[in-house]
Amino acid sequence: MTSVVTEVTRTLERRILTDFMDLLILSMMYNSSSSIGGYDVIRYLHKHFHFLPSPGTVYSNIYALEREGLIEVKTMRRRRTYTLTEKGRKYFQKILSCKGHIEKILNNFVFKNGVNFSQQQ
Repeated sequence: MTSVVTEVTRTLERRILTDFMDLLILSMMYNSSSSIGGYDVIRYLHKHFHFLPSPGTVYSNIYALEREGLIEVKTMRRRRTYTLTEKGRKYFQKILSCKGHIEKILNNFVFKNGVNFSQQQ
């Protein structure tokens, strides 16, 4: 039973990391004192979550954030790094201010979904 639960949670964790990778990237940049590159994102995910995303997935998220004006590229000696723009910083601060609401949405959607668990048991 434990291995089934572990597999379910690992699968869910990977889905969340993949689907919300843009927010993870913004969070990394928001909390970093220096610019980061795509390889830094891959290394972070591997180190902290034992998840190795494809470079294509990481860079497509980075390019989308750049197109939205949330991050900007800096090139030094053939290495591209990225930092938050002022728009990106304000956007992520809004996300942080909505933490309670986001938790409520997840709780209602995933764990309740209109079902009263106490009546089912």
